[in-house]
Amino acid sequence: MFNKRVYLITLIGALTALALIACSEEQVPTQEPIEFHPTAADAVEREVQELPTAAAEAPSEDGDAAAGESLFVSCSSCHSTTDAKVVGPGLGGVFERASSRTSLDAEAYLEQSIRQPGAYVVDGFPPVMPSFDYLSDDDIQNLIAYLKTLN
Repeated sequence: MFNKRVYLITLIGALTALALIACSEEQVPTQEPIEFHPTAADAVEREVQELPTAAAEAPSEDGDAAAGESLFVSCSSCHSTTDAKVVGPGLGGVFERASSRTSLDAEAYLEQSIRQPGAYVVDGFPPVMPSFDYLSDDDIQNLIAYLKTLN
């Protein structure tokens, strides 16, 4: 019995010593860190990349259709980009139809329909569209620019 106890204590001591040695080893990096020292050419290139473009400074009154498309993602659960009806009417060709719906021009009609959807409800559809009045003027212009591209 004494031999088993000594054997067990020796084994525990050896395992503890191995664990301590393994945990205290210094980590050897596999690759030396590289220091970056920018050159004058790098600084000039970075400045050129950071210069704002005229389009970024002043958005066009016509809006940015690509930005409007990314905003439209939240609309796509209820509106298709074709004539297909979902919850709401399909928006294919909506810009051409918009001017014939009221005395407003197409852009004003679309803006009002986005900001105050209850103002004009298309026959056969429930008045369930939420207001997007929180969108900025630029966002509205971008959405309208995108809607103009839908045929």
